[in-house]
Amino acid sequence: MKEFKAEVNSHRPLYEQIGLHIIQCIRNGRYVNDEKLPTVNEAYTALSVARDTMVKAYKYLQDEGWVRSVPGKGFFVSRNIESDKKRLFVLFDAMNPYKETLYRSLISSLGDEYYCDMAFYYYDKDVFERLINNAVGKYDGYVIIAHFNIDVSSILKRIPHEQLMLLDAMPQHYNKPCSAVYQDFHNDLYEELKALYQKLSAYECMHMVFNDSFQFIPIEILTGIHQFMSETQYPIYIEKAFDVESLEKGHCYMAVSERDLACIIKVVNQRGWTLRKDIGLLSFDDTPLKEVLQGGITTISTDFRQMGELAGKLIRTGTIKRIANRWTLSDRGSL
Repeated sequence: MKEFKAEVNSHRPLYEQIGLHIIQCIRNGRYVNDEKLPTVNEAYTALSVARDTMVKAYKYLQDEGWVRSVPGKGFFVSRNIESDKKRLFVLFDAMNPYKETLYRSLISSLGDEYYCDMAFYYYDKDVFERLINNAVGKYDGYVIIAHFNIDVSSILKRIPHEQLMLLDAMPQHYNKPCSAVYQDFHNDLYEELKALYQKLSAYECMHMVFNDSFQFIPIEILTGIHQFMSETQYPIYIEKAFDVESLEKGHCYMAVSERDLACIIKVVNQRGWTLRKDIGLLSFDDTPLKEVLQGGITTISTDFRQMGELAGKLIRTGTIKRIANRWTLSDRGSL
């Protein structure tokens, strides 16, 4: 314990810092299962802290399941089955069908040697920061989806970069050498729109439809669209809070969310229109449902199953590497 050094500016109280230091010692094999730890008096004297602080530190370790108290004998390391596994903190923006595919693929790729705690922040920066602050120091690794168009690099830098795996997006201004499996939103969308240009030209224009009050749109998607428009002069309108009743024949619509897609299809059916003939329809992020919905919806999407597999492999092998997970076009006739 003598190697412990308190972080003066840490948001964590001193007793928790001591507890996390002891947990790290257990993980590193400094203390083994059933080994007796120093008494409270020995520990607070060695660390030059208040006795009450050391009592709280041991209480914290008990609550976290790392230490047990034996009356009259002291404190002993108590590693359960889960603590023998490598522990990962997994933080996603939100759960939806394709993020579920990503999560299941990640868990499958990791195997039985890993135990994952999962949380969501739903695009709230304060929740994102609080969850990371509470997790730092408690896990062997951190798998984070940081979907923000603002700078959150200072928050991410609180995680040791060698323990961090970024998924789906590369946050602005984060420059530490961590692992990542991410989407190149700008270039991939630009390339897919170019591949679809001939079909898009059959329509007067395209509308990108999304609800910006509860939908994250990477700024790189918008820059990719603007590059495509600049080169082709094809008009694309960015429709925030889109009124689905304003659908027009001869136009094409690119739905970002499942909800937007469902609303468009509902109006199309109510009006007796036919996809591709009356309007074009394109969707982000492929799911099994889109393969059969309305005879098949054309999608542009990254492979979330592959993303999870690649991330799991990098984590298992301890490889620090950044991989761009490419997009694919599934042309099913709705465009």
